[in-house]
Amino acid sequence: MKLTDSEILARIVQNENVAYGINDSALSNDRAAAINYYLGEPFGNEIEGRSQVVSYDVQDTVEAALPQLLKIFVAGDRVVSFDPKSPEDQEAAEQESDYVNHVVMEQNEGFKVFYVWFKDALLSKNGYVKVYAEEEVETEEEEYKGLTDAQMALLVQDDNVEVLEHTAYPDPSANPVGQGMPDMDGMIPLFPMLHDMKIRITKKEIEIYVKNVAPENMMIDIDVSSPSLQDASFVQHREPMKRAEVAEMFNVPLSRIDQIMAEVNENFQEEAIARDIYDEEYERVTIDDILVRDTYMQVDDKLMRYVVVGNEIIYREEADVIPFACITPMIMPHRHIGRSYADLTMDIQLIKSTLIRGQLDNMYLSNNGRYAISDRV
Repeated sequence: MKLTDSEILARIVQNENVAYGINDSALSNDRAAAINYYLGEPFGNEIEGRSQVVSYDVQDTVEAALPQLLKIFVAGDRVVSFDPKSPEDQEAAEQESDYVNHVVMEQNEGFKVFYVWFKDALLSKNGYVKVYAEEEVETEEEEYKGLTDAQMALLVQDDNVEVLEHTAYPDPSANPVGQGMPDMDGMIPLFPMLHDMKIRITKKEIEIYVKNVAPENMMIDIDVSSPSLQDASFVQHREPMKRAEVAEMFNVPLSRIDQIMAEVNENFQEEAIARDIYDEEYERVTIDDILVRDTYMQVDDKLMRYVVVGNEIIYREEADVIPFACITPMIMPHRHIGRSYADLTMDIQLIKSTLIRGQLDNMYLSNNGRYAISDRV
């Protein structure tokens, strides 16, 4: 039985409510604390007039580990290498290796992608990247003068070529076709023609993108028992996007997007706040931005992709794979969320900062003694 849009949306909301991610206050608090420790923010227990120095153990640990990880992946000539299974596969494996490395390292600035990916994991438990392909359409106009009949025929037979302007005229340097030869049918000899043309060429290419995704923008099914997401029954990527960008990407009229968001703001704001599922969305959305929930969900033994804006599905398709990859520094058995280097060093930073503060306070008091006299003395 085919599910209605309302039933699909209800399933999505149900999964959002119990998934790892933005609604998980414990996980969000841990990630926020790790970032605050990394930045050396105050702990909140500072006393006025006393030392408030903060040790940077979390930052030092993360920054020390990052170059060693990057060196493994980006220091060599190849990020990926395909091994041939037989001698006949040698040439194909070389070409595949060169192509994949070109796409990752050059087209997608692979060093930056790996840097952010690993740093997210070291700091926020898990790091995510999204790998996807998009069809890019490019058009260009060209002009040709003096083309022969054969050249023109060869040019326009391409389905990607559209003729915008065309002028034909006899070739002044040539004799009529059949000149000096009897024409049995009595037909007038033909002059060879030349052609001036203006054409538009439309090129369609598949571009592959590898992009970092902030951990707080991912929602993952709590039943996922490893960093891999390929067997997950629910994965959602939330991202604010421009209205015009959404309309173009998913082939939806901009007026329809505006109508959807207007209906949400008028009719669902109170419900969203009450359920604490949408209030964070609309507080962060500006006039031009809307929150897009790109959702991958198992429905009737099929992996489906639903793009949700407000409370309406604007795009759907059957998906082959979940286009996200995840890493974590320390895998926790049977759990998707791992442990970060920040988890291992935050307590050390707190202890060291407390000890250093005490030493400095003692030194200050020793060097600048103060005398207090009570009303009894």
